[in-house]
Amino acid sequence: MENAIQTAKKARFSDALDGVTLYSRFFVKTVIRPVAVLEVVGYMGATIGVFYWINPQDPLLLMLTFPWIWLVATALALRYGALMGVLAGLMIVLAWEILYRGYQGNGALGFPVMFMSGGLVQVILAGHVRDVWSNLSVRANGINGYLNDHLASLTTAHYLLRVSHDRLERDLFTRPATLRSALEHMREITALSTASEEPHSPFKGAQAALDLISMICQLGSATLYSVASNGQVVDVSYAGVGTPIPLNQEDPVLKDCLARQSLSHLKAVDAEKLGSYYVAAPIVQVTGELIGVLLVHQIHFMALNHDNMQLMRVLLDYYGDGLAEYQLVGQVHRLMPQCPYGFAAEVERISHLKKLYDIESSLVALSFPRSGPGDLQFQQVIRQLRSLDMLWTDQNDERQFALFLMPLTEGDGVLGYMNRVEAGLKQTFQTTLAEAEIRFYSISVKARDAEMDLKTIYDQVRAP
Repeated sequence: MENAIQTAKKARFSDALDGVTLYSRFFVKTVIRPVAVLEVVGYMGATIGVFYWINPQDPLLLMLTFPWIWLVATALALRYGALMGVLAGLMIVLAWEILYRGYQGNGALGFPVMFMSGGLVQVILAGHVRDVWSNLSVRANGINGYLNDHLASLTTAHYLLRVSHDRLERDLFTRPATLRSALEHMREITALSTASEEPHSPFKGAQAALDLISMICQLGSATLYSVASNGQVVDVSYAGVGTPIPLNQEDPVLKDCLARQSLSHLKAVDAEKLGSYYVAAPIVQVTGELIGVLLVHQIHFMALNHDNMQLMRVLLDYYGDGLAEYQLVGQVHRLMPQCPYGFAAEVERISHLKKLYDIESSLVALSFPRSGPGDLQFQQVIRQLRSLDMLWTDQNDERQFALFLMPLTEGDGVLGYMNRVEAGLKQTFQTTLAEAEIRFYSISVKARDAEMDLKTIYDQVRAP
């Protein structure tokens, strides 16, 4: 479990065609390249040239029992699609007009209508199959990428739960906070920026985050720097605790950290003499981009251990992921500040998935009366939350509300979910949605302005 977070991050960028053979990779091209026309013309020209060299009297090999020239055109259609397959077929027709122009008469020397028309039909069908297959592959890759993100989140959550439990047992009387509360505080830091920060600063709440990390990991003195796109540390500090020291670009601990993009400390580096830093920890966003590095030049002697370094790495990774989500969540919070952080981030991810791959998702809202049976019905429905769904609950003096975000769910899926809810109510309470005065609202998440969809359904469900 030590490398669970890194394994999860790698899973987000796994090859979508990892299980496909090299032969299949040649044909499964999801995008026609700009030079496809030149390649098709070049391949067909080379093929006709080879056939002409083999048999100058019959350069298209019409006299053979198998149409070999159309096999090449079919392969190009499978590679580039129906349009490029038609182009290859037209080149065959043009080659016949040029190479067989001097021949007259009927039979094999006349224009081979069935030979040409049959070959064109074949390449069009093969190209159409390729186009359909390519579109399905892109759509499946989008769904698999989203599911991989959920798997990565679950892996991270399980790892954090284990670390939190172990450290709570060992440090209950010495630590001022548990890992779970530290992560909640870190989430608040990245979600809310202070007025004193630079408006274009890449590190929101950097000083507050460093104060929290230094308290939990027992850091005496540390400085946070950004890392440029060329991998060099920028000599401008964004946050610091303790006594600052000048940046040392040649420190072996810092060099090892930048080379591996992983936490490095003095015990793991074979240095001839003590350098400027005891620990160098990278800040990596969810995209895998290295954006910053935390350099520790003073640390408690007993804190320089494997578990404490892992804890520092978890907190910095969580902070880096929070920076990436900050922009997404901010769009929803500007319109609906009461929306939970995780729910807001998921709404924007779903909207992005709709924009890229046209994958449908839905928002569903249920309104329950504030009464004895209504409270029990409300609790039963929220306990039936599906694995991928996210829930946001709210209430007022008269009613209580449950908003469900249902990824990869279209209108039919929403209808099926409501049928299951009503079946559960009939089995447990012998009532229906209408009899229990449960109001139901649903809306599809659009590719743009998903926060407006959320506000629309939220206003609907809270309307008297």
